[in-house]
Amino acid sequence: MKKFSSALCALACMVGASNLAQATESKQTISVKSPSDIDSVLNELARKQNQPTSLLQTSFEPSTLSTNSSLISNRGSSKANQGDEDVLSHLTLVASNAVNKFKQSGRASWYGGKFHGRKTASGERFDMNSLTAAHPSLPFNTYLKVTNKGNGKSVVVKVNDRGPFHGNRVLDLSYAAAKQIGLVSRGIANVTIERVGSP
Repeated sequence: MKKFSSALCALACMVGASNLAQATESKQTISVKSPSDIDSVLNELARKQNQPTSLLQTSFEPSTLSTNSSLISNRGSSKANQGDEDVLSHLTLVASNAVNKFKQSGRASWYGGKFHGRKTASGERFDMNSLTAAHPSLPFNTYLKVTNKGNGKSVVVKVNDRGPFHGNRVLDLSYAAAKQIGLVSRGIANVTIERVGSP
């Protein structure tokens, strides 16, 4: 009885995974009245699919059946792993392209002496005399060309910190960078930001 129940369970899995759609479309029904009927049902399914060996083998291996099911993949786990790597590579490429084409406009501010020598979010020490910037989300070591809309002056900075944390500003420049584009005296300026490859 135990063997019959296991075989019946395996049969149900197999029918559900590979033949339920066909049975529904053709209005066929499969009934199992006794243990001897299981063999005849398996043989009938094997005859219809012309794969008696694989059908009979997988009928008693539910885990193998599930991993080999056409609903998942019939190319094996190595192909699935390759697929995962392909998806990851594609997402990485999309993210890289998004960063490469990055452009933004908004208000920028600057920071200097009070933070000089402190660790930035990237782990570097903040140097107010270096051309760096704090951005909320761009990757560290991304280079940006920042242009002051008011006077047309530009500077290229490296993102090495997070911020700004005041108001609706999009960028915090180091003192040196802010000085180059004439932002120091006013404290805030409307700027455009675009990603560049290097200084």
